[in-house]
Amino acid sequence: MPLYCENCMKVVEGPLCPACRNRKLKEVEPGDFCLVAEVHYMQAEMLKELFADNDIPCTDRSVLGAGITVNLGVNVGFTRLYVPYDRLDLAKELYDAYFNAPEAPDTLREVLIGHVYRHFKGGLYRVEGVAKHSETLEEYVVYRKLYDDKSLWIRPKEMFLSPVDREKYPDAMQEFRFEPVDENAEDPE
Repeated sequence: MPLYCENCMKVVEGPLCPACRNRKLKEVEPGDFCLVAEVHYMQAEMLKELFADNDIPCTDRSVLGAGITVNLGVNVGFTRLYVPYDRLDLAKELYDAYFNAPEAPDTLREVLIGHVYRHFKGGLYRVEGVAKHSETLEEYVVYRKLYDDKSLWIRPKEMFLSPVDREKYPDAMQEFRFEPVDENAEDPE
């Protein structure tokens, strides 16, 4: 029978909590809130919604404490998520599915670095590279306008590769937001 550390809010095996060394453990009860994961605050918000959608009560605690997070900014914030013991297995399954999900089929489209793309509204852009956000590890496409000021822009990779919103733009001539142009097309200068 697993035991419960009330200090760490963790289910543990054996007579001693490995995290806090507490020996005063109790038998875990269905309503005891147990640690599911420690994640970045942005991921925590998404997981809390996922848990709510599956009728799993969830509570959270800042790893650094609210005062430090407020002073340093939320980008350094990590959160611990807790759910009742009787929902822990489902919460762990959802967590695993969220973080270990296979790539979606539309990700078969690749970003072609160095290639020229046409935006569905008509502008031409050259892809300079793909960069990762330092906190979330989300990938962004870095691209340069090939007209006017030739400025550099970024957009989430998922959005860059996404289809055109047909409800908002029913007359768009392209299937995707950005599509590579024919390699023989003239590069405007």
